[in-house]
Amino acid sequence: MSKFDLKKVVITGGAGFIGINLVQALLHTGAQISVIDLPTADFSKLPPEITIIRQDIMEAERFREVLLNADFVFHLAARTDLNGKKIEDYRTNYEGTRRLLSVLRDNHNLARFVLYSTQLVVGLFNETRFIDETEPYKTKTIYGESKILAERTTQNLCTEFNIPYTILRPTSVYGPYGKEPYRDYFLSIKRGHYFHIGKAANLISMVYVRNLVEQTLFLACNSSSIGHIYFGNDFHPYTMRQFSDIAANYFKKRLFTVPESIAYISAYAMGLLKLFGIPVPLYPFRLHNITANYCYDIGNSVRLGFFPSFTVEQGIQETLDWYTANDKDFQK
Repeated sequence: MSKFDLKKVVITGGAGFIGINLVQALLHTGAQISVIDLPTADFSKLPPEITIIRQDIMEAERFREVLLNADFVFHLAARTDLNGKKIEDYRTNYEGTRRLLSVLRDNHNLARFVLYSTQLVVGLFNETRFIDETEPYKTKTIYGESKILAERTTQNLCTEFNIPYTILRPTSVYGPYGKEPYRDYFLSIKRGHYFHIGKAANLISMVYVRNLVEQTLFLACNSSSIGHIYFGNDFHPYTMRQFSDIAANYFKKRLFTVPESIAYISAYAMGLLKLFGIPVPLYPFRLHNITANYCYDIGNSVRLGFFPSFTVEQGIQETLDWYTANDKDFQK
C-alpha cells in the first residue's frame, strides 16, 4: 500500500508544469488530490478525478476547510518570472506562504508541508564546486529575494506552529508540459537555430521533472527530511554540449559551434534590440545562463536513500516525444 493511499493531498499551483506532473504521479498512489490555482489558470491538462479549487492563495481563508483536512500540502504556487521591478511584485510568494501557514496552524494532523523554492536563493555562481544546502543566501534577482522570504517564513512559522516542513529547491527543470525556457530551447534545436558557444563544456545541474517529482514524494514521506532544505536536480551535472547534443540527436541534427567572442558581440547587439521590445534569440542574460557553470548537490537526499530513476537520455527522449505529440510547433 502506498504511503499516500487515501491521504488528502493539496497542491497549490497544481495547474502549472511541475504541478501537472506531480498530480499524475500521485494519481497512481491512491491519494485524494485537490489542486488550488488561480481562476485564470489552464486546468485542461488536469485529470477529471481530482478536485479543482479556483482561488488565489492570497485568499487562503476561502479554502480553509480543504487545508484543515489535508494530510500533505505541496506549495508550488508562485510568481516565477524575472520581469518584476520591485519585491512587492512577488508578494504572493512570501505573503501567500504566510497566509497558507496561518491557516495550517490549526491542522494538527498535517504530515508535511513542502515548499517549492528555487536555486536562485543562492544564485548562479559560475563555479564548478558543488553548492549544497549550507550555502548562505545570495541572489541577484528580485524573484530570488522573494523566495528567500518564503523560505524564512516557512522556517519561522512552521517552527512556531509545530508544522512539519521540508523545503525543496528545484534547479533547471525540463519535461512534458514544460513551457519557457526549455520548450523554446528544444524548439530552436529542432529548427536548426541553436549552436554551441565555444567548447560548451560548462557544467549544468538539470532535473527531469519526473525525477523531481519522485524526489518530492520521497522526501515528503521521510521523517528525516523534516526541517531541512534539499536541492532538486539529477544525480550529477551535465556539460551544456552533452545535454544539447542528446536533444539534437533526437531530431537528427548536427549542432555547429560559434566562437565565444562572436557570440558575446551578437548577444550584446541583440540585447539593445530587446530593450525596444523586439524579440531576439540571444541577449546577455540568456548568454550568461547558457555558458555559466552551476552545480548543485543532492547528497543529503542520496544519503536518505533517494536516487533519480531517469537518465538524461530517457528524460530528453520522453520530453521530446511529448512535445512532438502535443505541440504543433514541433510537428512542422
